Amino acid sequence: MEIFFLPSIVDGWASSYLNASEDETIEFGTPKVGIKNYPASFSWQWYLIVPEGRQVKITFDVFELEQSENCENDYLEVREAYFNDPSDPLVIRGEYGAILAKPMCGSTKPSTIQSSGNMVWVQFVSDSNTTTTYKGFKASFTAGKIKRSVLRCM
Repeated sequence: MEIFFLPSIVDGWASSYLNASEDETIEFGTPKVGIKNYPASFSWQWYLIVPEGRQVKITFDVFELEQSENCENDYLEVREAYFNDPSDPLVIRGEYGAILAKPMCGSTKPSTIQSSGNMVWVQFVSDSNTTTTYKGFKASFTAGKIKRSVLRCM
């Protein structure tokens, strides 16, 4: 198991682009999860990428964020990622992608999330509360197999 952090700044956001091959599991999450509480005023976005023809499958190992109404304080959200301009595959975006998980908070560990495409955008945001006592989250992703529906005619 390898952890890749390729940080960059995209539109003022700290970002990481993580690529998983066919049989690889990649971990990601808040800094020092389980060792120290996540920082205040922290935001990060991850772009999770698997080979074409596969889907991103995310599982959560740790999930403990501040609970708030509509998850307005600290939250994690997951969306399909997309190329900003299909003729320029160097720019990947996600903030307007199809929602895979609305903003999540609290301590209920989310179910496994599987995309329909091979790219996912994950965003974590914490507010300015410096007395936060929550661990954060740790998740991993793999290249999932495409879920196919079979229609039978009677």
